[in-house]
Amino acid sequence: MVLRLHQEFDGAVVAVHPWGLEVEFEGGTRGLIDNTKDPAWPSGDRSSIVGEVLHVVVIDDQRDPVRLSALDVDLEIARTMRPEVGG
Repeated sequence: MVLRLHQEFDGAVVAVHPWGLEVEFEGGTRGLIDNTKDPAWPSGDRSSIVGEVLHVVVIDDQRDPVRLSALDVDLEIARTMRPEVGG
């Protein structure tokens, strides 16, 4: 699966790191949600989130792994930045 800037996806959290959450998408593609782009950060221990599905948006598709955000503000920005489909 190719992840492109401003696209939205649902992905499962597969790992929690001190710097953020690792999310996996269909086909095994992975991305990283920096802890500042996690709406629940800094609430404490996030290990219980492993296995949960989050709705995320790609905010940097040039990095490996791609950078993601689960913040509503970033989702809204991406929706205004995506080209109209069929228009």
